[in-house]
This record gives sequence, structure tokens and C-alpha cells, in this order.
Amino acid sequence: MTAIHIDEIKSIARQANADPDVRERLVADVLGSERDTAVQSAWALTHLSKGGYVSLATHREALTVKAISTADTSLRRLSLALLERLDWPTEDEPPEYYVRLLDFCLTHMMLATEPYGVRALCMKLAYRIAQPYPDLLGELHRSLLLLEPSELSPGVRCTYNKILKWSKP
Repeated sequence: MTAIHIDEIKSIARQANADPDVRERLVADVLGSERDTAVQSAWALTHLSKGGYVSLATHREALTVKAISTADTSLRRLSLALLERLDWPTEDEPPEYYVRLLDFCLTHMMLATEPYGVRALCMKLAYRIAQPYPDLLGELHRSLLLLEPSELSPGVRCTYNKILKWSKP
């Protein structure tokens, strides 16, 4: 597949905002296509309007599986960005995939080998998932305390400081 540029991505996102079938095709591409198509489709989905993200909520579990199972860093970052934009409804008991994503995020936010964007998104997602559950929020806070702030990039450190403050018991 040939490289596409931001103007084309924005055009595809406008089409997806207007047509649910285009959105569904993009999601299907993210979940099942070869690498280049999946990355470009995910990139287009990150440019949806707020209303477009609401319709992606039905794909939350499949996007979670993609984010935690892909070896491709770009697709992981874009999948996590899509998940971070979704609402995370509170349930008495978090669904299994919430817990799997939280475990993934707690692990990958600690990894110095992960790109900064993935680490920051993992912190944000871990907070969003854990927020309604005091025990999980405490686990997130304890995990953050294990990080050395001086070893974080400025952007990740900013996210770290905010999440650390918000997750304080």
C-alpha cells in the first residue's frame, strides 16, 4: 500500500463521521487487515469527531485485544489512542477485558523500551479504567510510585504527575 498523507486521512475521517458503514469498514480494517491498511485505518479513526467515537464503543473489547496483542508499535499506539477516547462505563465488576487492558497498561507504562506515546497512553487508560474501583486505583498509584520521574520524558512525566495526583488514595 502506498503512503497516505494527513489531508487524505482527514478526508477519510470526514467520510467516516458522515457514514457509519465507512466507520465500520475502517474498524474492520484495523482489526483484520495487513499492517499498512490497519495502521492507516486506525489513524483515520483517531480523527473522528466526538460523535464518531461513541459508535466505536461497541468495538471496545476487539480494540483492546488488538492493542494488547499486536507486535506493531504504531498500531498499538493508535489502538490505545482510540481506546483512550472512549467512555469507560462503571460496572459493579469490571469485565475481563478491562482487567486484561489494565494489566497490559500497568506493565507497559513501566517499560523504558516502549515509546513515550504508548507509555503515556497506558497511564491514561489505566487511570480511566481504575478510577471507579478504589482497589485498582490504589494499585495504579503504587505502580506509578515505582517509576523514577527523572528517567521519564517531559511529556510522559507530565502525564505521570497528573495521574499520580489524581490516583492518590
